[in-house]
Amino acid sequence: MKQDQKLAIIADDFTGAGDSGVHFSRLGKQIKLLLHFPSLHDEGLLEGNVSINSETRFLAPDAAAATVAHVIGICRQKGYERFYKKIDSTMRGNPGAEIEAALEATGKAAALICTAMPETGRTCREGTIFLSGVPLHETDIGKDPFHPISTSNIACMLGEQSRLVTAGLTIADCEAGEEALVSSIKAHIIAGARLIIADAVNETHLATLARAALQADCLPVGAGGFARALAASEATPKSKSTRRQGTILDGPLLAIVGSLAKPSLRQAEVAEKLGDYQSIIVPPDAKPQDVGGLCCAQLETNGGRSGDILLRMDNSSVAARVSKEEGARIAALVGQAALDICQSQHCKTVFSTGGETAISVASALGIEAIDLADELLPGVVLGACRSDKVDVKWFISKAGGFGDDAVLLDIQAQTRNPIRKAQ
Repeated sequence: MKQDQKLAIIADDFTGAGDSGVHFSRLGKQIKLLLHFPSLHDEGLLEGNVSINSETRFLAPDAAAATVAHVIGICRQKGYERFYKKIDSTMRGNPGAEIEAALEATGKAAALICTAMPETGRTCREGTIFLSGVPLHETDIGKDPFHPISTSNIACMLGEQSRLVTAGLTIADCEAGEEALVSSIKAHIIAGARLIIADAVNETHLATLARAALQADCLPVGAGGFARALAASEATPKSKSTRRQGTILDGPLLAIVGSLAKPSLRQAEVAEKLGDYQSIIVPPDAKPQDVGGLCCAQLETNGGRSGDILLRMDNSSVAARVSKEEGARIAALVGQAALDICQSQHCKTVFSTGGETAISVASALGIEAIDLADELLPGVVLGACRSDKVDVKWFISKAGGFGDDAVLLDIQAQTRNPIRKAQ
């Protein structure tokens, strides 16, 4: 694998494309996030390194596999030979089907898979995923109504969608040294394994695995943590992180909480209590043509206390609605609300949490691609964007299932809002 070849990251949702690609951008390899894979046919968007949202998280396994194969096929026609297959750190979606399809499409002998994200408390030991020390299936995420799981074992979860032979790399393998680890990987491949699952509980393990993946010429597969390690392993001495402490973004800020995950709901609650936000609550039964008027009415009622806005659904009504169709409808409703607010309030920065909400919001705003720029906080991704519909310059995204309770306060602190400053 040559590091100077163009890189294509294939993720099954919007936030995953962002939180994997941003690590390469921060270390000198600019990445453009494509919101929709049909954009691959746009020559202007497919010139350099890309992170592609295949939009396959909620598809049936066969359809997801076909889409991933199609996307990689187009990329290879356009000269891409380096790939990173991004999967969810908690194995939501269709990881087995998509990894198998990616292997066939890239022609790689095996995939080296690591789901760990130690920085956010997500580790892997003995082939099992742990969240802050608790097996995945025993956590709230494991009980997600869209993706309920009965096991935390990665091989078992992959086996639900793929019959490819699996093998494991233990913590001891990672700590035996890089040369020994590469030998272990090659031995597994010779023995017929195509899905090689690696344990990792810290950043050192991920760094060792990243270097081994390059040497063994495997298809690297994992979450944002493995992507970060790969980016670091390829960085030159001249590469410098683009992250600047205290970066000030343009306001007004529109912060959108579309995820029903408990961390996101806590973040919204803290922002409402302690932040300088105007809060807009959208009833889930609102009609798209009416949502703009509802939002404007609430802004007037709030009295213009601040130019920054917190938009969320009425969670008391949404919580019991768990169908995928209803989730998609509500995400579209939030997207329409975001468009109406951005047009009337001239918001310059948008923050959205929850993968389906984020893609719906960005699409409604007329954003086709995002130039990934920085990771403001772990898993909180900043990118530059443009649109003919709105004045938004910056788009910030975060998956719903993690993050500090004060994340919305931290984002607001980095936003320069002339209305708030004048008060």
